Amino acid sequence: MAGAIHITEMQRQIGVAKIYRQQVNIECWEYSTGAIIKYKGWEVLNQYWKGGTTRLRNPRNGEIRSVCDILIFRFNNQEVYL
Repeated sequence: MAGAIHITEMQRQIGVAKIYRQQVNIECWEYSTGAIIKYKGWEVLNQYWKGGTTRLRNPRNGEIRSVCDILIFRFNNQEVYL
């Protein structure tokens, strides 16, 4: 599905992915350097919408990362806008 989605729609889709244990593809900026980080095929552990963060887990090695929602610019090949 191509196109652009609002950040609140992305957060809803992340919540659905968490419930059904679906894998997601996320591209975001690193907070300190602005480097682009790509998470392909990661599972959503939890989403803290009030704090604006999402925790992801790599199914291959179990690595866990926390991503700030405002820094995500692409979610499942859809552009994210504010």
